[in-house]
Amino acid sequence: MTRERIRWPVVVDRARQIVESYKGGVTLRQVMYRLASEGVLPHTPSTYRHLSSHLAQARREGSLPDLIDTLREVHVPPAWTHAGAFLRESPAWFGLDLTVGQSHAVYVAAEKDTLRQLLTGWLAPYGIPVLVVRGFGSQSYVDVVRDRVTADPREAVCLMVGDFDCSGEDVERDWVARTACWSHTERVLLTYDQVVHDYELPATEGKRGDPRWPAFARRHGFDIEHPV
Repeated sequence: MTRERIRWPVVVDRARQIVESYKGGVTLRQVMYRLASEGVLPHTPSTYRHLSSHLAQARREGSLPDLIDTLREVHVPPAWTHAGAFLRESPAWFGLDLTVGQSHAVYVAAEKDTLRQLLTGWLAPYGIPVLVVRGFGSQSYVDVVRDRVTADPREAVCLMVGDFDCSGEDVERDWVARTACWSHTERVLLTYDQVVHDYELPATEGKRGDPRWPAFARRHGFDIEHPV
């Protein structure tokens, strides 16, 4: 598919349907992944930039719901118009730990911040914590997570969500090794079977020269000459 063949009104309309299907909102990158997986758009940096431009125009025209922007935040201390307003809001902050009494402490760790609001929207009703690794997580974040997990007497399970590529696999390895506090870890998204068999997701060209690629390709039976 070339840029000249892309019918952007059709793409924007499909993007609107995708955005509206997510009750908790969706990021631009998630929309791009959905469109690429459906074969609507090629997964290239240039197409991603053009999609961003077209969807931004649609939002300005009011024909597309707002997208999640994980960096869109005004950093200001909380304030209220008067004490009564504070008292009216404070009961909504109270909550009990919904996992009390369960035999295991379950965590879901996402490789990228783009999935944070989607995962928290799904898991908040069950009290399941969401961790955002952001690639190779900082040691400070590793320490925070490990201290929280080890303070809980229950065995802890970490369910990993990340890209199925050599960097995503290495991020998972690094995270599990450095936190070193889990009784069990398991990758739930994306796995080889999901990509190749279950969903038949289209491959994106990988980074040539990545030293991790040859070993990843051999493990999963990919062509070493074509990084994906």
